Amino acid sequence: MIDKIKKMFYKMTLVLKNIKHKVQSRYQVVRKFFKKTYNKHCIYMYVTTAILLNLVIEMLARGSFIKGVYFLIASPYVFLCNSIIILMTLSITFLMRRRFWGLSLISFIWLLLGVTNSILLSNRVTPFTATDLMLVDSAFGVVTKYFSMMQIVLVVVGVTLAIALLALLFFKAPKVQHKIKYPRNIIAIVMIWIIGFGSVNLGVGSELMSMKFGELRVSYYDYGFVYCFTNSLINTGIAKPNSYSGETVEKIVDKAEKKKISKAKKKPNIIFLQLESFFDMNHLKGVRFSKNPVPNFEKLMKKFPSGYFNVPIVGAGTVNTEFEVMTGINLDYFGPGEYPFKTKLVDTTCESVCFNLKEYGYNCHAIHNNTATFYGRNVVFSNLGYDTFTTIENMHIEDFTPMGWAKDYYLTEYILEALKSTKNQDFIYAISVQGHGSYPTDGDYDYPIKVRGVEDEDTKNKYQYYAMQTYEMDQFIAKLTKALKQLGEETILVMYGDHLPSFGLSGEDLDNGDVYQTEYVIWSNFDNDYYTSEVLEAYQLQSKILGGLNMDAGDINKYTQQHKGEDQETYDEGLKNLSYDLLYGDKYATNGENPYKATDIKLGLNEVKLSSVTPLYDEEGTVYLYGNNFTTYSKVYINEEKQATEYIDPNTLMIVYPELKAGDEISVYQQNSDDHVLTQTELFAFNDDELQPQTKSKKKIKRNNKK
Repeated sequence: MIDKIKKMFYKMTLVLKNIKHKVQSRYQVVRKFFKKTYNKHCIYMYVTTAILLNLVIEMLARGSFIKGVYFLIASPYVFLCNSIIILMTLSITFLMRRRFWGLSLISFIWLLLGVTNSILLSNRVTPFTATDLMLVDSAFGVVTKYFSMMQIVLVVVGVTLAIALLALLFFKAPKVQHKIKYPRNIIAIVMIWIIGFGSVNLGVGSELMSMKFGELRVSYYDYGFVYCFTNSLINTGIAKPNSYSGETVEKIVDKAEKKKISKAKKKPNIIFLQLESFFDMNHLKGVRFSKNPVPNFEKLMKKFPSGYFNVPIVGAGTVNTEFEVMTGINLDYFGPGEYPFKTKLVDTTCESVCFNLKEYGYNCHAIHNNTATFYGRNVVFSNLGYDTFTTIENMHIEDFTPMGWAKDYYLTEYILEALKSTKNQDFIYAISVQGHGSYPTDGDYDYPIKVRGVEDEDTKNKYQYYAMQTYEMDQFIAKLTKALKQLGEETILVMYGDHLPSFGLSGEDLDNGDVYQTEYVIWSNFDNDYYTSEVLEAYQLQSKILGGLNMDAGDINKYTQQHKGEDQETYDEGLKNLSYDLLYGDKYATNGENPYKATDIKLGLNEVKLSSVTPLYDEEGTVYLYGNNFTTYSKVYINEEKQATEYIDPNTLMIVYPELKAGDEISVYQQNSDDHVLTQTELFAFNDDELQPQTKSKKKIKRNNKK
């Protein structure tokens, strides 16, 4: 028996040795092949890497292994162009000794972009563009509304491990053993880039690909992520029209007429109410509801001028609808996925509904129940002519959705306050936030509106949650119109959805067949026959409202009023020339100068003031600060150091500061983060004897206006 066991172990040892020998042999073959390829035939490794990376990225974008392979088979030339673009970026490592490390680094970046695109597609419908890189700090502010803490931790851990691995590879990865022939390798890089540009141009020329994207998600699906993302990186701004010249612009703008503006028929208050992700769910095919989610909005649409509203985005990108509405410029003129609020309008003023209404004596207010710095509005709204900007930092909001967004009914109070704040007529652009995604897929909520006709439980819960929010938004609309009636001032209220919610809908899911359409209604509290119902482009809304009142200030506004109904191609060419001339051209329309000056925008209608500081002199060091218009975003600073601040009420804040002494400088900041300080009260020096602060000269603070 023992002998049999010994023989069995002996045979097993021989088998294991044989396996070890074969593994070592294979390893040596692979190592030899890798060494030879790495040092002499690296182009094969690069081509293979580019193809595999592209395939993985497309699988991630489509959420399916099979769909990624199908893209390769169904669109081989487009797939090849995407792979060549990746190869172009990899080729720069031909000049590196640590070539494998460089290859790994660039591959990691492409994979990171692909994963990010996949995550965004699953949450907001629209794909990842280069402009999104400018929204990173805004993303930090809302990330917890889209992902659980565990998901965030996993992402952070994954990225950290990847960076650690790259750092390790930098020291451990093999170097190229032979002497690098830089002239030859530079020629090789140039040839790869020439082939890449040539392939893409051939694809565009043969209409297999396009430089301009219609529906962004569809374009990414048809042309591939790599090509579309790269296009969004380099194709920005408005391209110079072929017909652009001083003579062309002079024909478009009649300078003799321009010297005077028309006399307005009437000057009512004008309110644009942009409703976040708002649309009538009754347009969903095959979906039924236990109760109508938007009864008041439907009632208003039947009674007042209304219609479909063509917006430039779907699922996300609110400020692009704002851009079109405020400026009258078609977003299609810009690069794919571009946000002018984050590019051109950061440091450039522009014709807007505000500047045009100022010609008729209007004061202009923006109101938003979210943070001021989201999308950089605190900077851009100054360049668009707003006098005040009231945001959640200056609001008293205690009611939020389960996903953490402020309820919209609070806007009524601040809209009325803005109307009462001036003697002149007012223009208000109010931006709601309650309908914002993401939309939970669980059934943990007591949904007041039940959905039928949807089999998938996750989708059903999304719809029920969204119906719950839109029903409350619809109730807010009813209360707002009632309040405006009672105010006694003639008012026009234009309401519309900024885009459809991020449900991943297609035209086939809607009875109107278009995911780029929401709806609008023009309500007024006086007899008004200035407007008719029609399908309307977002960039034509300003001209419709102002045109009905016979207000023609502004070249773009006047041009659309005069030419909107004419030949579409001719109208579009003229509007593009005016838009380019205003933002990028020689400003022929305004005699070579930009006539629009940025406003000294006031953040919040009511100034935050600090009037007194009272320490209790107890063991904890409790200090009460008294003043006006404090909010939960008010933070106390002593000697320029931020203190943990407890909000008590609009007139009281509390801190714990045992070291308070005479001469300490105290101020209250309104801020949504340490990097985003919006306003600061006058600086005070604490007087221990009188227990009253002594006003010092107002200290200018350096504001970080980057979004």
